[in-house]
Amino acid sequence: MRKGPLMFWGADWHRRLPYRRFLELKDRSRRLWAQTFSLVTLILGLTYLIWVGRLVLRNRQWQDFLFLAAESLSFLLLFLLAFDIWHLRYHRPEGCKPLKDQAVDIFVPCCGEPFKIIKTTLAAVRGISHSSMEVFVLDDAASPQVAALAQSLGFHYLSRPLAGLSLQDSKSGNLNFGLSCSQGEFILVLDADQVPDREILSRMLGFFRRPQVGFVQSKQAFFLPEGDPFYNGDKIFYETLQLSNDQANAVISCGSGVIYRRQALKALGGFATWNIVEDFTTSYELVSQGWKGIYFPYVLSRGLAPSTLAGVYRQRFQWCLDTMRLFFWDNPLLKSGLTWTQSIHFLIVMLSYLVSGLVFPVFYLIPLLVYWGGYSSLEGHETPYWILRGAYLSATVLMFHFLFFRKNALKQFKMLCSLFPVHIAAICAALIYPPGRKPRYRVNNLQPFVETGSWWHLAPLLGFIALHLTLPFISLWQGWALPGLIVFNAIFSAFIVWVLGDLVLAAVAKPKWSSARDPRQVYV
Repeated sequence: MRKGPLMFWGADWHRRLPYRRFLELKDRSRRLWAQTFSLVTLILGLTYLIWVGRLVLRNRQWQDFLFLAAESLSFLLLFLLAFDIWHLRYHRPEGCKPLKDQAVDIFVPCCGEPFKIIKTTLAAVRGISHSSMEVFVLDDAASPQVAALAQSLGFHYLSRPLAGLSLQDSKSGNLNFGLSCSQGEFILVLDADQVPDREILSRMLGFFRRPQVGFVQSKQAFFLPEGDPFYNGDKIFYETLQLSNDQANAVISCGSGVIYRRQALKALGGFATWNIVEDFTTSYELVSQGWKGIYFPYVLSRGLAPSTLAGVYRQRFQWCLDTMRLFFWDNPLLKSGLTWTQSIHFLIVMLSYLVSGLVFPVFYLIPLLVYWGGYSSLEGHETPYWILRGAYLSATVLMFHFLFFRKNALKQFKMLCSLFPVHIAAICAALIYPPGRKPRYRVNNLQPFVETGSWWHLAPLLGFIALHLTLPFISLWQGWALPGLIVFNAIFSAFIVWVLGDLVLAAVAKPKWSSARDPRQVYV
């Protein structure tokens, strides 16, 4: 009898495959399920889009075309996520053994942060375990206190104002100033609020044994209140997307807890100054020029995150603006030196902002238009809609479950839904800031322990919530729409209120800190 594949290899064939990468075999089951449900989601999504498209072409109303465009852009993001996000690359927690006597310069840029924060960071920097390192405190605020502290610790203190230089290009200009005044083979960048682990160099430097490695980024971590109300931990990005980027050589630098090879930066002409901050753009340029980025998915430094909605808005606006300027003016699909796979990975981040800023508001608006005008192309087609959309949604939930396994994807989804005002503003700003016209940089965490914010930041969210709570009843009372159509859309209104309400509650609640996570117990 001829043996089948399983009989030939044996029942435990999968355990004897030559998996060489760390955790690749252990992650295999999740990866296969993620691939399966990604494929199912794409098939169901395409079926649903074709069905909706036929209704739209039959009725030809402007709001229907708007709805179809929103659904199509959402599907495009899902398609790109399904393309390669399921494949993650891990590294051993001990890292790679470094070569002896690798000269490292540690840059700590600062610009007016509270003194006790800088003091805590520099004290931790002094404890880093490495035999050959020089520390450079790059102070754009020219603080005498910081200067005295740096000198007392035996660190180099550099300040552009004291050197008679302008503050041009903000943080990236400050880092380039440090680059011109140092000579170490490698540069570790730490933000002024990032408290490093003593092993940060010993666990990351070994990756530079490979001469094509241009930078190594560690996992970002923060001191967060219970429940992480603003999802500052961003597990989707730091624990999934970056691991997927690593296997595609499309790692994104986060600007802190990152080590660069000086030779790579010199080939680039220094840290990138074209965008507001240097991190994403510098790694984007390095990868496009053939350098390799490594993502080390372990926490080797911990810092501060915004504790108010105003702080979150300011930070996310800057991130989105930087990213969308690349999308509009240096798009990865047209970027010389990038492979197709690398372009897709960079596009995923960009499209997530587009979906948040342009697509989600359309979904919030459509039910309101139905209440007002009494028209919907789905009227009379409710049953096939629930079947097709329900199957598509269910598959998407399962796809996300396995793509973002135990990463609280629902919380990330709610944040993207709720941050639409910030992302709309940043997308529009990116269009009016072409190359040669640079937006203004704003330093984060100048008041890190403030726990109250302005109510006006909630105005767009509260406006939509109020309309979705009241318009169904007004429409029913005034007879603007048929009762069945109102009930049908009220289901969407209830979902929208539930989604947007999360950020409203987070903004008005006082954060609760555990003693181990309270930054006020760390930065003293």
